[in-house]
Amino acid sequence: MTKTIIAIGGGEIGRIKVYEDGHSEQKPIETMVIDKKIIELTGKAQPKLVFIGAASGDDPRYFKAVSDHFGGRLGCHTENLILTDSTKTPNIEDIRKIILGADIVYVGGGCVTRLMNALKKTGADKVLIEAYNNGIIMSGNSAGGCVWYESYDNEEEDDFDSTNLETLKTKPALGLVRGYFVPHWNTKSETEDVEGSVSRNSIKKMLTKENKWGYAVDEGAAIMVQSDGDKQIMTNIISKPSASVYKLNQDIQNIRPDNKLQR
Repeated sequence: MTKTIIAIGGGEIGRIKVYEDGHSEQKPIETMVIDKKIIELTGKAQPKLVFIGAASGDDPRYFKAVSDHFGGRLGCHTENLILTDSTKTPNIEDIRKIILGADIVYVGGGCVTRLMNALKKTGADKVLIEAYNNGIIMSGNSAGGCVWYESYDNEEEDDFDSTNLETLKTKPALGLVRGYFVPHWNTKSETEDVEGSVSRNSIKKMLTKENKWGYAVDEGAAIMVQSDGDKQIMTNIISKPSASVYKLNQDIQNIRPDNKLQR
């Protein structure tokens, strides 16, 4: 059985963002090619997509954007699995029914550690691994891309001090894909560390210090990982012409869309 994960480096899905002064803005759709590929892999015209928005604290506006995009535009049946509100979170038996009854699991962006904590607390982490092994299409954007890999970094957390880059470190995720994953690569400065976004240089130094390697993904790009046994084949999906994917080791390598990386 082929098992598939699509990890997206970020990008808008046409949400309506409301600002503090009351005005709203229609965001573009930047991941359409990727999202259509996710649906195509199910072999169904109207697959069931379960959304996990724990990384954003289960913000209902996020699920509405997902429902409007994947449901309204792309024809999926969408369901919201809430994991951060104990009054609305299903028990583990119902979590299993919801996830294992899906054709697609789509994990939203936000804080990866908040997401990981919610998955572990509810037991959904083990169910996601079971779903992956059952051949359900696993996907996610930004934090929802990080979660499938061996590690991500702690730059959104209290134990990271932007004035002391020695505190930047990797943390374990679900480990279904080998390596470290960092989204939003095209928004990061090469050398300047700013609040909320460490530089590419700092990330490279962190990986060197920890003797690790991984992948950096621009907004509007994704890595599709297809596994059969111990073999993992990685292929790019590019939705924005300027977007790309990079392998992070001693030499940064641009991975072309038609390349297949076998680890």
